[in-house]
Amino acid sequence: MSAKRWVESLLLQFPLRVGLGGVFCLAAWTKMGDIQSFAEAIKGFKVLDAKTHEHLIINAAFTMPWVEMIAGVLLVLGMWTRASAAVVALMLVVFMAALLHVIFNDVPADCSCFGDLSVVCPSTVGWCQVIRDVVLLAPAVYLIWRGGGKLGLDALCGQKSAQKPADEGFGGVDGEGLRG
Repeated sequence: MSAKRWVESLLLQFPLRVGLGGVFCLAAWTKMGDIQSFAEAIKGFKVLDAKTHEHLIINAAFTMPWVEMIAGVLLVLGMWTRASAAVVALMLVVFMAALLHVIFNDVPADCSCFGDLSVVCPSTVGWCQVIRDVVLLAPAVYLIWRGGGKLGLDALCGQKSAQKPADEGFGGVDGEGLRG
C-alpha cells in the first residue's frame, strides 16, 4: 500500500465522500418531511405539463428523495462509491438542466432543493443554484474517477475498483510491482 494513496484517502476521498453524501442526505431528509410541497415545487419548474404528466411529477416527488438518501448514505459509508457518485452526478446534471430551464424561460419558481431550508442560495431559482450544483458535481466526478479510497466499505470488502488507482493505466507499475 502506498503512503500517497493513504494521504489521498484521508485528505480528499474521505472528506469528499462524507461531505457530498451528507449534503444529499440532508436534501433528501428535508423533502421526505413534506412530499406534497416538493411535488408542488416540481410542478412550479414547469418542465412538464402538470395536467398531462401529473403521474410523473408525483412519482418523482416520492422517488427522488429516496434515491438521494440511498446514494448519500452509500457515499458516507464508502460502499459502491463510484456507482453512488455516478447517481449523484447524474442527478446534479438533471437538476442543473431543470434550473437552466427555469432561468432561461423566466419561470418564477422556488428551488425546494433542500425543502424549506435555504442552503447557500435563496429559495428563488437563480444562478446561485446552478453554481452550487456545479460545485457539488466536482467531488462527484472526482469520486467516480478515483473511487472511495482506503477508508470506506469498498476497501474493507476488498473491492478492486476502490483500491486500484486510476492513474496506473493498463497494468502499469506503481512502485509496488506489476498489477493486472
